[in-house]
Amino acid sequence: MKKLTYIVACVILLSILILCGSFFLITRSGEKRVQQVDKILCEHIFDTAMKKLNEPITVARMMASDGFLQDFLRNEGDLDSDEKTMKSYLAGIKNDFGYAQATVISAKTYRYYRDDAMHKIINPIGDAHDIWFSQFKKGGKNFSVNVYRHKDGIDASTVYVNYRIQDRNGNFLGVASPSLSVKDIIGVLGWLEKKYKVKINTTNSHGIVNFDTNFSEIMTANLSQITGSKRENHFKKIGLSGFCSVRYLPDFDWYFIIRSTGKTESNTKFGLFYLIAVLLFGIDLLVLFAINKIFRGKKAVSIFSKQQLDYLTGLPNRNYFKDQFGERGLFNTTIYKSLAVFDIDYFKEANDNMNGDQALLSVVNKMGAFLDNHGVMLRWGGDEFVVLFELPLENAYKLCREFCKTIAGEGLITVSIGVTAVNLSDTIKTNYHRAARYCYMVKELGGNGVKKD
Repeated sequence: MKKLTYIVACVILLSILILCGSFFLITRSGEKRVQQVDKILCEHIFDTAMKKLNEPITVARMMASDGFLQDFLRNEGDLDSDEKTMKSYLAGIKNDFGYAQATVISAKTYRYYRDDAMHKIINPIGDAHDIWFSQFKKGGKNFSVNVYRHKDGIDASTVYVNYRIQDRNGNFLGVASPSLSVKDIIGVLGWLEKKYKVKINTTNSHGIVNFDTNFSEIMTANLSQITGSKRENHFKKIGLSGFCSVRYLPDFDWYFIIRSTGKTESNTKFGLFYLIAVLLFGIDLLVLFAINKIFRGKKAVSIFSKQQLDYLTGLPNRNYFKDQFGERGLFNTTIYKSLAVFDIDYFKEANDNMNGDQALLSVVNKMGAFLDNHGVMLRWGGDEFVVLFELPLENAYKLCREFCKTIAGEGLITVSIGVTAVNLSDTIKTNYHRAARYCYMVKELGGNGVKKD
């Protein structure tokens, strides 16, 4: 007991010296990885937002290449008949895709068809509201995206996608223009901002904001001090935890801006000291936990051989399990009430984008915190783990769901888990395969979940 106490004291003292002495090294070495994670986060936010904006462009492209619409614009005739035809066609586009409106403008007759009626005959020379049509025709771009900030507010404001319609010979036939509600776009941006604690804007090439979750900022605020004059991408760290990511979109002639709304530099420095204190406290708890396990004798063995420990996580491994129970035999104890198998979803991709060892350790530490004194966790191999619970099935299932939710909440990786009640009349192998089968069922459905008996 005295020898063990001495070892524990040495371990705690050594951990304090290492953590305090390496404070500067920790902050410096961690900066590169933090920046990498921030960039991955920005990429995810950008892809999610652009998916919402790219959908109407895809639909507009489909309309522009539609042989029916091209033939219609080449052979326009009677106004009443044409209006009826276009009203039916555009109403189908609007209703099928849930757009605010769908329109087509003819280069031959200058008719402005909408899903409800023929709106007007445009005058691209004499009417200031219609000059855009002749500019778009001369510009040569396949499409443009324009935000219309209506005087009646957000509910009436729309985002127009104008797509060039031309025949195989390159003759300009008109413009297809489905439109989204600005309110819908703001809803997507607001969800992303809240989830990832960022601020998102898009601006035109002059820095004028065309999307912001604050409607009053649209077409009034100017962020040219952030975008700069060069049409290029850049990523900038702000303090120790903040960042600003600017991406130029040449097809739109827009800038997409993501800014963190996290802690200030001074708060982050204080947070690092707090983190060190938490780590030290965690080490103390782990050591005390190990002593408790050894002297209470709750587990099958008290001392692990080198071959029975996983070198990375420090967990008992499959060799330990075989030595204690034998995979084909029966449990020689009634202490374990349920068994879980879990692994990391898409671990290869996660390993490519971040440090795989750190991902594994993060998962192990979190499960260890949830598990507490209620079982034992083993590294089965790779990113697969087995947990023997001293808890009934429902309690173990609830714990696994909380664990799964916590991992997913960090936004970097997810886990799939299968849980089963230990049946002492079945072989250990049968119990294991039952839980593993549930785990694989979850993975086949996309991962990030728990399935039980």
